[in-house]
Amino acid sequence: MPRSKKGEQYAVAWKRLTSSDRLRPTRVKSRSQFDARTEFENDFDRVVFSSSFRRLRNKAQVFSLEAHDFVRTRLTHSIEVATIGRSLGEGAAAGMLRKYDELSALSPRDIGTIVATACLLHDIGNPPFGHSGEKAIGRWFSANIDDGFRLKLSDEREREDLKKFEGNAQGFRIATRLQWSGQDFGMNLTAATLSTLVKYPCASDEVQPDGPKPLKKFGYFKADALTFERVRSSTGLGEHRRHPLTYLMEAADDIGYATGDIEDVLKKGFVDYATIRESLNALQNEESRECVKKFLNDAYEHDFKDLEPRERQQLSVQRFCQMAIRLMMKSSIEAFLDNFDEVMEGSFENDLVGKMSMSDLCDALKGIMAKYVHSHIEIAYREQTARNVIAGLLSAIVEELQDRPTGPLALSTYRGAPIHAEEKGRSTPNANYVLSLRAADYVAGMTDGHALTQYQRISGMRASF
Repeated sequence: MPRSKKGEQYAVAWKRLTSSDRLRPTRVKSRSQFDARTEFENDFDRVVFSSSFRRLRNKAQVFSLEAHDFVRTRLTHSIEVATIGRSLGEGAAAGMLRKYDELSALSPRDIGTIVATACLLHDIGNPPFGHSGEKAIGRWFSANIDDGFRLKLSDEREREDLKKFEGNAQGFRIATRLQWSGQDFGMNLTAATLSTLVKYPCASDEVQPDGPKPLKKFGYFKADALTFERVRSSTGLGEHRRHPLTYLMEAADDIGYATGDIEDVLKKGFVDYATIRESLNALQNEESRECVKKFLNDAYEHDFKDLEPRERQQLSVQRFCQMAIRLMMKSSIEAFLDNFDEVMEGSFENDLVGKMSMSDLCDALKGIMAKYVHSHIEIAYREQTARNVIAGLLSAIVEELQDRPTGPLALSTYRGAPIHAEEKGRSTPNANYVLSLRAADYVAGMTDGHALTQYQRISGMRASF
């Protein structure tokens, strides 16, 4: 393939996009001759061994406070998404190498690992009770800023940070600050990994819910703006441009939850097999129809026909989901490569799943969840629990920090986030903003079970300490 000017420009861009620079020098002075890991594989390991990642095992994917050990938690979901993401990254890199000779320095191994690590991190900022908890935190601050609890905030961006509390921004904050090991910048991950993690490269006062995808939510808090700018500078990204690999991370998440959640809700009895089959048999795309026929219908009619009815249905859906993941991965890689120039130039404003040939399959699976699960009364009860628990915790913690700022709880359990050396000496942020972030950091870091237990303890419902 002849060399091109565009390919040469992309080669320069990818050198920065795959930057292995870290926010501070590593403490490791020399590595063993047997340590063959790349910098990006080192990132992956740092996430896996972090307490923040481990806590995802008791955070809800769909069902909070779930006793059934079959259904997914945020931990199992994140591992599955990372597995999909690694394959998407490696496949896309192989395609880029075929598309442009100038990108010969790209390593599919590195690209796959960067995407996989970002996928491990993609839900790490989710508070207890999932998106219900996220909304509950924002709702509480919306009701209490300037009204009660003496939370006066004049800065619009600080207000929006709290009123629109965002798990994606909290994830960036955990990775770069809160997962503290005694030195600055949290896990101290590479710029490439951190930049890929940021789905929404804008501040809270720049959000446009009806605007382009990168502006629909925000990706960092005002308190973390300096770190965000350093990461963006290292990877050569300006304005509100996403890192190209962010699209692959997002696609991995879409594919992972669209298929995984269907398995879980069938097992829980929220949706029956007939409903799933009927919804999917209406698809129009040939690839999607063939996937449903071959791996759902035929599996049910032939491969599992002699099994007990419930097991027959569950195994048929599992077989279908396994193959749907494989086929949608291929379809999303093709979408990435088909739109590669727009992605690189920053003009691609959609998501890969929406552009892939099998988008109707993913949409149908999400549609089943929206119609039969998200509006289910059991989910409504769990959301009600989330609202009450989150509100009770935030009220108690903010009051404690205001009334006893040097008390034992303020100095230990509710202690403030670490301040980076480069931030010291700069303008002092509003005290109420800092206090609010302390409360939000503590609550957002809790697991579902711990949040409920702490709420019961603080409110006096549970006498044991």
